[in-house]
Amino acid sequence: RLYWTMPWPVGIHGIPRRLLIDVDEFGLHLNDANRKYGSSPRGLHIRKPGNYDRGTFKLTIILAVEAGDPDIPDGVIGSVTNPRVWARVTTEAGTSAMAYRLFVEHVLNTYDAVANPALQRTLIHDNLTSHKAPEVYEAVRERGHHVVCRPPYRPQDGPVEYAINQVCVQLDKRWTEARDLESMKTVVEDIIENEINNMDETFVHCGYIWN
Repeated sequence: RLYWTMPWPVGIHGIPRRLLIDVDEFGLHLNDANRKYGSSPRGLHIRKPGNYDRGTFKLTIILAVEAGDPDIPDGVIGSVTNPRVWARVTTEAGTSAMAYRLFVEHVLNTYDAVANPALQRTLIHDNLTSHKAPEVYEAVRERGHHVVCRPPYRPQDGPVEYAINQVCVQLDKRWTEARDLESMKTVVEDIIENEINNMDETFVHCGYIWN
């Protein structure tokens, strides 16, 4: 496929994974079961349809991850063992082009590629309309970086999707701490800051083999 066999601006062939940043967004809902409705034998889940939901709260998260640079000593921010992770956690529904542009600016401002072209990064994301807005591409270009869309309908090519899965798995383990929307936001932010790991291996797993 062109994505894997052609260099930028068509694909990512030959771009070291340490220079890639993968971005996507996802939503998390907090649902609270009402014990007044439904029953089941002990140890079994309720299967009968009913009004079990007492309220739904949603967080929208934009997440960006990098593989890390093997030339940076272990433990130092930006290294393989401590790669950068960027996140925007909000109660706003969906992701507008403006919100995504502001997030992209925040991420890419980490590397001043205008002053030092060696710091140039390639942003990869899916084909969501807000991702492809002209103002997003202009923000990337102004900062001296590149951007490439991943192939459509292939989330398995996105390392960030596996990072999102890590967040969901850890949140499931800490579910009792998420008593309401604000506490869930705190837990999610803590997980993103401390629990996302093995991103270099994940980039390799997704096919980004150059480094």
